[in-house]
Amino acid sequence: MANPRFRRQVIGEFKNDTGIARMNTLSCTGDFNRDGKMDFAVCGRNGKMAWFENTGDRTEWIYHPVAEVKNQECGGRAIDLTGNGYPDIINGSDAWADEMSWWENPGPKGGEWKRHIIAKTGKVQQHDTLVAPVKNDGINYLLFTNQERGTTLYALPVPSNPFLSPWPDLEIIADDMKLPNPHAKTGFQPEEGVAAGDLDNDGMLEVVSGVSWFKWTGNHWQASKFTEENYITNKIAIADIDGDGKNEILLAEGDACIYGKKEGGKAAWFKPVAGNVWGMWEEHIIDTGLLDAHSIAVADLCGNGFNDIFLGEIGVTRGDSEEYHLRPPRLYIYENDGRGNFPVRHIIDNKTGVHEAVVTDLNGDGKLDIIGKPLHGPEKWKLHAWFRE
Repeated sequence: MANPRFRRQVIGEFKNDTGIARMNTLSCTGDFNRDGKMDFAVCGRNGKMAWFENTGDRTEWIYHPVAEVKNQECGGRAIDLTGNGYPDIINGSDAWADEMSWWENPGPKGGEWKRHIIAKTGKVQQHDTLVAPVKNDGINYLLFTNQERGTTLYALPVPSNPFLSPWPDLEIIADDMKLPNPHAKTGFQPEEGVAAGDLDNDGMLEVVSGVSWFKWTGNHWQASKFTEENYITNKIAIADIDGDGKNEILLAEGDACIYGKKEGGKAAWFKPVAGNVWGMWEEHIIDTGLLDAHSIAVADLCGNGFNDIFLGEIGVTRGDSEEYHLRPPRLYIYENDGRGNFPVRHIIDNKTGVHEAVVTDLNGDGKLDIIGKPLHGPEKWKLHAWFRE
């Protein structure tokens, strides 16, 4: 069995301590200057958005401002919307605003990025985004969730002219998605997460959000719940976990502790029973007692040729304190034996939490690295990369 080793490096510092809920929310990767290296974009809930230029080594990266921002949530991503080869940034607003926006990469001329409004939903707190051809019609769609009251899952075709504002033809895939949560004042928890993949082996994409999946039939979205287990605040991935050539669904509870689960969150993968994708899927527990695993990725991280699982915890702080309690947060790699079992759990960091981490090759050595930032804790303004040794 492999023993994946990573070395943590601070690549920058980005302090956003204005307004309420002082923290950095968005983080995503993209080659923002087209030099062949993956860069890192970050923004605060309030304050500034910036990108950090990958220097190609393990020293501090170069800071580039993007824009002043207000009321920004996490869950955004980088994608080239204008067709000029330079990735732009998409992100949604938090619990104090109702907008989905994109920031236009100025390209080689540099300067501030111009913000454009994609949609005003009339509901606050957009949380997750994905761009994929989920209707299998050759058109990319922006999928995003809104968490006011019960969650709404939206689909919006990416227009050939992204400067239209708002983008036309916003549709609802599902509405009022929520699960019981006795710890919440409302008694329920809005569902979270969005991912796309082929779940029924027909060569076309389906969408997973919360504990349900959705298929475009040609004239409507058909919904199917895949588990009765109460997985809240999910981060989601879709991959072939047991090596049978078919995709499974992975869930990790990203904010379970924050929303009242004192025992911590779960992570599991789910497989159709006897191939029946429309029924309840069989649950396979990966781990329990997780301190809010708000980062998930699937890749061959142990060099074994199988899909291993990366999870990164936020960690739990007490009240307004930035000191972790219970225990420090961890970053894990679960080593797949090729059949969907994970007999070995590698702890690659047991000190620094991570939020919205990305797994990618940062230095061009062919090995997958990890990049992210804490949401809170004593290093909350630091940006970290974990380079594969």
